[in-house]
Amino acid sequence: MAQKQPSELMMMKSLAFLAVVFQSSFMYIMSHGSPHPEEAIMIGMLFNFVKFSAPVFVFLAGFHMFQHNQKLNYRTYIAHKGKELMLPYLFWSIVYLMMFSNETSITHLVKELIVGDAAPHLWYVVMIIQFHLLAPLLLAFWAWGEKTIRSRGNFIMILASAYVLLILLISNYVLTTSPIHYIDRSFLSYSFYFFLGGIAAKTLPKWRNFVMKSIPINTFVFLALFTLVGYELLSFKNIFSIDLKASTYLKPSMVLYVTSEILLLYGLAMTIVQMKSPLYKILRFINRYTYGAYLSHLFFLYLLAAVIPKSTLSIVQSFLLFIATTVVSIGCSYIVHSLPISKFVIGLEQEQRWSPQLVLLKNKKGVPR
Repeated sequence: MAQKQPSELMMMKSLAFLAVVFQSSFMYIMSHGSPHPEEAIMIGMLFNFVKFSAPVFVFLAGFHMFQHNQKLNYRTYIAHKGKELMLPYLFWSIVYLMMFSNETSITHLVKELIVGDAAPHLWYVVMIIQFHLLAPLLLAFWAWGEKTIRSRGNFIMILASAYVLLILLISNYVLTTSPIHYIDRSFLSYSFYFFLGGIAAKTLPKWRNFVMKSIPINTFVFLALFTLVGYELLSFKNIFSIDLKASTYLKPSMVLYVTSEILLLYGLAMTIVQMKSPLYKILRFINRYTYGAYLSHLFFLYLLAAVIPKSTLSIVQSFLLFIATTVVSIGCSYIVHSLPISKFVIGLEQEQRWSPQLVLLKNKKGVPR
């Protein structure tokens, strides 16, 4: 029987979904609006602030996979993931191809489906399904590494070093038109976050303690890295021509920045669960429909953009578009989940197999353990 998942993961998943909608709203306004230079700078900095979305989803996938307390039944597992991930992906890919593509050749359409180019956010599904397909190999690799190297800390350092080297090698190709740029949706390009999630699952009490203790120092690290990636964004072209594509995940500075942000986000998620505020209830509800809402949100964003007032500031338009898109995409997923077609449109509803309370028990010194 699979273990119940820590409640803070539910918070992180919902926050990652909200970050995706935020990014889509910013990118739409930058592409279709006319923001003033100062607004574009602000949008760029906020865009970087919510850049944690895809790595967090990969982190969560790694956590869930490593937490299995029994051998994986590969055939059953893949069949389940096919229903959960691929059926809605195919449905929404067809919808977006009808919206955005003028090509009608079968070859082009098949290519769009394979590489996730039917819409800007579908690359993630192509990338994450690779982790599920390779689950036995990834788990076996981890077991081999722990057994061979003995020291888990040394193994983690080797993985991190190898990942940074990979990023250094591929970072120059990500923003090109060369076919090599499709490496941005390879599982290797996000493998570090997957294994980071595995580390958290394997050492949960120690991981939680580490996250909480690292907050004071990590906050300053995060601010320094936020400044660095912001500078890189502004200097990619110039401050009068902000290109959000410059904030790619696949560059060393962004890897360090996102890793720091994941640690802070985990601490925030634990705090939200512990406080049991209205925000906790909202995020818990959102968690059940994140995948369907993730796939469909761009469809609703384009519909809603037509009714958002154009006379307001671009930054205000972005926030209005974010709020409206979030509410509509989650609301529609909630309505559709009870219909017979739900598994084709939004996938299987997320089971609520979460720990009823966050195990943030405190020792005598008052430190979460």
